Amino acid sequence: MDNDNEKALQTFQRELAKLYASLSPKEQRKAIAASMRREANRLKKAAQTKVRTSGLSAKTGVDKGVYARVYPKRYGTGFMVSVKPHGAKKGIHTNRQGKQKPVLLFAEEGTKQRNVGRRKGNAQYRQGRFAQKKWRDYSRSGHSTGRMSPYKFLAMTEQTEAAGIEQRLWTDFERNVDKAAKKGV
Repeated sequence: MDNDNEKALQTFQRELAKLYASLSPKEQRKAIAASMRREANRLKKAAQTKVRTSGLSAKTGVDKGVYARVYPKRYGTGFMVSVKPHGAKKGIHTNRQGKQKPVLLFAEEGTKQRNVGRRKGNAQYRQGRFAQKKWRDYSRSGHSTGRMSPYKFLAMTEQTEAAGIEQRLWTDFERNVDKAAKKGV
């Protein structure tokens, strides 16, 4: 029985390869990009749901800062779901005072403890989180402005949704190739 399934799978893969070879390179790229776009939007919606249920106040539409981006064809295939600011609107939230801030970036990674006031004492050096150079940390004389603990909603989305991504991409790609082949015939 297992041997029959294996033969059927190999036959199916050969037929799909023939269909794929019959398409032009432009149609092949469109089939791949469409499946990437569909999966990216599905993951974006899942991440927005995590933002709404994370406890972060989403009354002002904070969850709209989550965006999905499919890589341009010159970079190959792939996509990303992010909250980091990109351009004038992606990842930016306008608060009630009219100021634009990357709130979801702060919420995803958290912020460090800070104080207001003048610098006091000597600077302490620490390794940068994303950079190779060292950063100077000053202790300050004023009151604490607090810190924001990380919500990690993108990490949780990745953890829960990563299992079926490749399978969904493959089935979507098969459907797109089949649709493009039927359109061409």
